[in-house]
Amino acid sequence: TESLAGNEKISIIGPKEAEKRGGIFSFNIKGIDAHHVSKILDASKSIMTRSGAHCVHSWFNKHSMKGSARASLYIYNTEEEAQIFADEVKKIASM
Repeated sequence: TESLAGNEKISIIGPKEAEKRGGIFSFNIKGIDAHHVSKILDASKSIMTRSGAHCVHSWFNKHSMKGSARASLYIYNTEEEAQIFADEVKKIASM
């Protein structure tokens, strides 16, 4: 979260502080559809994410958002994998 929170093109949904969130990381990249973000992550580094309204359409509608990309990180992920994910998201944001 820390390395992505400072990027003006990446909007984090939920608390910015890692200690206030679980392993679910929902985000959007300005100007890029969430579905495209998920497809790019899969094609570039085989990073699996979900995209869409995640069964909370009313929340996304209220916030005038189509949806988000969402990664789920847990004890089965290594720190290296988490860093690769963050690096790829930053790379997509810089496009």
